[in-house]
Amino acid sequence: GGLPPDRIFSQPIMLRTSVVLAVVGTAAAFAPGAPGLQLRTSAPAVSRAGLSKSLCMAANPMDDMVKDFAKSSPQFASRGFGVTVNAERWNGRHAMFGMVAMVATAYLQGHGLIPDADKVLDIKQWGGLAQVGFGETITNERAIVMIAHVHVLMVSIFAAVAPFRFQDTLAKQIGYTPEAPAGLIPPFKTGLTAEAELINGRLAMLGLIAIVMASIFTGTSVVDTINLGLGKILY
Repeated sequence: GGLPPDRIFSQPIMLRTSVVLAVVGTAAAFAPGAPGLQLRTSAPAVSRAGLSKSLCMAANPMDDMVKDFAKSSPQFASRGFGVTVNAERWNGRHAMFGMVAMVATAYLQGHGLIPDADKVLDIKQWGGLAQVGFGETITNERAIVMIAHVHVLMVSIFAAVAPFRFQDTLAKQIGYTPEAPAGLIPPFKTGLTAEAELINGRLAMLGLIAIVMASIFTGTSVVDTINLGLGKILY
């Protein structure tokens, strides 16, 4: 039972949901910076800026977890690991890069730009690298995609652990000043800003979860799910 993936992604409810999420996301992004707006409640008028700050900084249940983690595990929190804003920022960076890599992979596969895609690796030549278990071998396309992603992963690890002088570091020096919790809705600041990076990272992490869940529930591959979600613009 169930609807085919094409129908699931083409249903009007998907369009309505996307529009609603886009509107909510836009309002949430621009509201923190909206000057001079007033909201009236049963109490005296509350400034919009003050309400936005309250929503951004006090409504996030993770704020208390960040503080509790810093108290319970200072050896990790002092280096930026664990439940910290630094870890969230780095997770978001990897998620953003992962999204770009997956879209690029879908485009390459869809346009047949991977050489000898359907050729099965010779187990005599590649040994265990050609197997995925139970005697099943992999194709050249799958091997190229896998090795490319492994290379990207290694570059990412080296960039995080041993960055250039001008780069941010994953492992902070003991005694560094940690970022304050960004809140449920970080203030929206356009351009190359820390706030914009944090928002984009959160969206990328949520996007990865949504893609994987949609792939599992519809029985389609991740690249096909991405292509369907983008309106089949990749292939």
